[in-house]
Amino acid sequence: MADTATAPAPQKAAEKPRFSARLRYARISARKMRYVVDLIRDKDFNSAIAILRVCSRRGAPFCKKLLESAAANALDFARAKNLDIDANSLHLVEARVDGGPIIKRWRPSSTRRPTMIKKRMCHVTFILEERELKESKKDRSKRKRQDRQKAKKASPSAKAAGDKPPGKGASAAKPPESKPSAPPPAGDKPSAPETKKE
Repeated sequence: MADTATAPAPQKAAEKPRFSARLRYARISARKMRYVVDLIRDKDFNSAIAILRVCSRRGAPFCKKLLESAAANALDFARAKNLDIDANSLHLVEARVDGGPIIKRWRPSSTRRPTMIKKRMCHVTFILEERELKESKKDRSKRKRQDRQKAKKASPSAKAAGDKPPGKGASAAKPPESKPSAPPPAGDKPSAPETKKE
């Protein structure tokens, strides 16, 4: 009988803790709330709060308050477990909007018919996780520009050293070329000098 050797299962990297907050029975339709949630999904905490501050949609205050609650849950958990969590590095990894119950009300319509009015609700779930901050395109281009400027300053300047021959490079100044003036258009006649009439 052959012995089968069992290979040890590969150990997974320790999963980072996730922190959630849930808003239930918000008196706004799920469709209207998703417009706001789509703006902040996969953003870091500070960027998401900045977006929600200036967002004019009705769901923005709901989302802002819920996001602050999720961050407070993260910091409270870290304080209880003696973990080192930076609030600036929290990212919104999952944002979900689910439909809730519908309150039905009736209004009179034409020809004695009642019309149903649906007052919709929704449930919103935010999950935060600690991640490294991604460098934005604006910050990356700024850093690269600064690196190029540092490299130019670090390299010895050619003008001071005088290594370049006088005929080449930017240090050799060319005399300005004078361009001949263009002849007047063919249709125009040269104007004769005006004489004063007395």
